[in-house]
Amino acid sequence: MSAINGDKARFNRRRRQKISRRQSNEKMLKALAEKHLVAPAAPANLKEKMA
Repeated sequence: MSAINGDKARFNRRRRQKISRRQSNEKMLKALAEKHLVAPAAPANLKEKMA
């Protein structure tokens, strides 16, 4: 069956899985970006000024 013909249980389950996967990936990427962008910024600037 297709989504048009009414097999909504299967297609809605896949849709929810896709949405959940996108949200968890986005959350993970934001956390990694914050972790890597904020922490090394201060020590790198200090080393450049001393040299």
